[in-house]
Amino acid sequence: MIDLTSQLTSDAFLRNAHAGTHVDAPAYIFDGGKTIDQFKPEVFVGNAVLLDLTHKKPSEPIDDEDLEAAEERAGLAVREGEIVILYTGGENSIHGEGPSAASYPYLSENGAQYLEFKRVTMVGIDTPNIDPPNSKPLPAHATLLRKEILVLENLCNLDEIEQPRFRLAALPLKLKASTSPVRAVAILADPV
Repeated sequence: MIDLTSQLTSDAFLRNAHAGTHVDAPAYIFDGGKTIDQFKPEVFVGNAVLLDLTHKKPSEPIDDEDLEAAEERAGLAVREGEIVILYTGGENSIHGEGPSAASYPYLSENGAQYLEFKRVTMVGIDTPNIDPPNSKPLPAHATLLRKEILVLENLCNLDEIEQPRFRLAALPLKLKASTSPVRAVAILADPV
């Protein structure tokens, strides 16, 4: 089992529930959207696929062609109902280290539409935000959350996962809120 959760101090959590490894629900973008507590726990546990996008540079979008190429390199196709994890190597941007702290690869609206078409249940990434830094309209969030595809951000240790498919558990607190910290783990014992 690999812990994919970034370290979060209690002070950071009290100041901002959107800090550290967390999941966003539709209410994060849409008034009247579902909150975290309105999702059954089993939604946060499932088969996952890791797509290697470490070749993407900071501030570069990840589009549908990048996702298709990552699937091809891994010798797989994303299946309906899977959780997709985007491995960008952007983990250092979580902690504010190095030149990538202010910028990181992000999912384009086109890339989000591709994952929506694949009918995935959740999309995770190892950067602070699935959208570009300082983005106000949050197009990837909006595309995914409109279809109740949850967004998991600030993952870490993705480099320790040595197989393209695994089980993922990313259980949030049962909060009537738009976002919640999670303890995310990759379960590798039984490859899927």
